[in-house]
Order: sequence, then C-alpha cells, then structure tokens
Amino acid sequence: MSQENVEVVRRIYEQGLLDRHPEQALGLFSPDVEFVNPPEAVEPGVRRGIPELAQALQSVTESFDSTQHELLDLSDAGESVVAWLNFRTRSGGSETEVVQQEAHTWTFRAGKVVRFEWGRDRMAALKAAGLRE
Repeated sequence: MSQENVEVVRRIYEQGLLDRHPEQALGLFSPDVEFVNPPEAVEPGVRRGIPELAQALQSVTESFDSTQHELLDLSDAGESVVAWLNFRTRSGGSETEVVQQEAHTWTFRAGKVVRFEWGRDRMAALKAAGLRE
C-alpha cells in the first residue's frame, strides 16, 4: 500500500490539485480527515472533516492570485508520505513571486488521507514520520 500512497501524493502535485482544482482532491480524503496548519501559518490550528478541509483549501486559492506546489522530493514512510516542495505564490496583482520551502506529511488509512500536515522543517517532518532519528 505504501507505493500506492506515494503515487497518490505524486498525482496531487503533478495535477495541481491543491492549486487549481482543490475540489477534485476532496475524494482522496477520509471523512474524518485532520488538516494541520503550523503555529506560524496565517490561520494556524487543526481543521477536522471534509467541510472544514474544503473551506481551508478554498481559502488558500482565494487568498492568492496564483499558487504552485512544486514537488522536489517524496519520502515513503509506510502509512505516511513526506513531500518536500517549493510553494510559489503571487498576490495583489503583483508580478513578484514569493517562494517558501515546505514539508507536507500525508497520512493514509485504508487508501484515504486521514491527516495532512504542513510545516517548513523537513527534518522534523521526516523524524515525525519515523524516517530519521
């Protein structure tokens, strides 16, 4: 199942589901999904369930003129997949692009995402997924 999880996560980024079609991604999530924003996020905290997740994803797409999650690396941790990526945004009609590196941890159960957590510390994400000591 872990290779299938990796391929699901890869497809999410390759198809731009978080950037252009977040509503298409919702079928990949468990009804009891947890979406975790880190303390330094604009809207920190945990969102639970599909309706709260949908609202959070919509908020991101509405907050920026454009977003792009550029996948750099995927790490397989069995039930979890850690993605390392560049998050690119433009807003306010600006031509200036802002780029920040992020670690996204996707946790699966029975083929569905049950937890999606992001942050900026790749090593902490890998450690939390059991890939580093």
